[in-house]
Amino acid sequence: MELSSNISMVATAGWNLNDRKYSRSSSFIDGFLVNTDKHTTSVNTAAEASSVSNGRLFLRSTRAYGVLSLDALNQIFVNVSMASETHSTISKAYNYPAVDVAYQMTDLLSGVGFISFAKLRVAYGQVGVRPGAHRFETLAESGFGYSSYSDPVSVGQWGGGYRVDDDKGNPELKPEVKTETEFGVDFRFMDDKLSLSLTSYQNEITDMLISNALTPTSGYDTQYSNSASMENKGLEIDGSWSVMNQATTGLDLSFNWATNKNKVLSLSGTDVLNLGSGSVNSVARKGYPIGSLWGIGSQTEDGTVNGKFILDDNGFPQITPTKMILGDPNPDWRGTLGVTARLSNFTVNMLFEHSEGGEYSPRTLWVLRRFGTTSDTDNEVTLTKDLKNVDGKTIPSGTTVRGFIEDFGGGDVLLDEAWFRHGIGGGFGDNQAYNFSIKDATYSRIRELSLSYLMKSDAITDMTGLNSLTFTATGRNLFAWYKDLVGVDPGVNVGGIQTGSGLEYFSNPVTKSFLFSVSANF
Repeated sequence: MELSSNISMVATAGWNLNDRKYSRSSSFIDGFLVNTDKHTTSVNTAAEASSVSNGRLFLRSTRAYGVLSLDALNQIFVNVSMASETHSTISKAYNYPAVDVAYQMTDLLSGVGFISFAKLRVAYGQVGVRPGAHRFETLAESGFGYSSYSDPVSVGQWGGGYRVDDDKGNPELKPEVKTETEFGVDFRFMDDKLSLSLTSYQNEITDMLISNALTPTSGYDTQYSNSASMENKGLEIDGSWSVMNQATTGLDLSFNWATNKNKVLSLSGTDVLNLGSGSVNSVARKGYPIGSLWGIGSQTEDGTVNGKFILDDNGFPQITPTKMILGDPNPDWRGTLGVTARLSNFTVNMLFEHSEGGEYSPRTLWVLRRFGTTSDTDNEVTLTKDLKNVDGKTIPSGTTVRGFIEDFGGGDVLLDEAWFRHGIGGGFGDNQAYNFSIKDATYSRIRELSLSYLMKSDAITDMTGLNSLTFTATGRNLFAWYKDLVGVDPGVNVGGIQTGSGLEYFSNPVTKSFLFSVSANF
């Protein structure tokens, strides 16, 4: 719609309905004694080796939205939008506004010859995440047992049964909402051969949905509720450069650099929210980044992981009575560099990636230290003076032992087999000083490398009717360099794709792959 000779407007409105129904029946029998497809656990003498489950899920949502776009003088662009959503998982509708304004100032900078395009932009908006289905009501549960011992009495041993779920329903649930403000600039130089974009953002996520611990005497252990908030602040820089673009040769570069600082602002009284499990775990804790590493560490004078150690009489650190923050797995910054080179019919593409900072706990290596099967334990040293080990035993000067000499702040001590095998320097469980398992996660890698050949000729067209054929060989995760880690890829996460990160525990490595493809153009 033309409002005037210099102002135009476009309005868009819409509405949609989403209705989902899901039903699943499954059974599992391990080591069954009778060959049958009957859904029952009675064909096996071990009830814990069999299970039968039935699940149903119902979700319905609607969304109404409107977008109003204004263009003034072909320089100022404004978009205003509003979305209203209803969900079967919440009791009422919620609205999410957004607005973005861009000023294309190319004409203003027309006197600057090397600038071919320039734009300023600012944006504000909200988005929501609905609660999980059926969390507003208290349901029944099965498959439970009663006992605090390692062999609880399972309800499945007595024909099955149900009880009121110990996760209390919450009829007051509402969406968690992220509110973000963003500022940015976009430039192109030298007739668009070089481009550069900078974006600064800040967002806060409120009413985050988590499971809060309840007093067991209330009859419930947890309740799903809007009980947390978190913020992110970051900067992103993107760019590209067409270095050469001729008929038979070409070279293009692209890069991305980004940093993000995260902080958990509130957990509504919950001290620590576990994001996984294990002796070293990813957690959310007020005042710390999401996914911080949590476990038993060493006692320090200031109570932090980097403080001065409180040593025992033998000069060794002592473990903390409770778990503490051990590190932050989130990198300080990440960057990528892409290179595309073309020579005649050959094209090479490479994507190089670097991640700076962040911390990682390779627990496979930590556990194997106890058995003396890692390079950490494959070192021999000849003592030049008497030294004590973690047991308080004095090893005389001149003795050659496997281990290391270390000074924790009270003088040299010997880290020998006792330190790794039954001390606090390796093994299983919560009786370890896991602060020594934390490594710098900095790495660089060639994420992808490919070589393509374009086959194009009149003979191919005459014989096959094809315009051209392209043959491509691609390798992914071919090379990697690590600052502190040995034999462990920080891209591996024991929990897979989840909020928590920075942990590895006998996990499968990231795959190295080779692909070959042929594409035909008609």
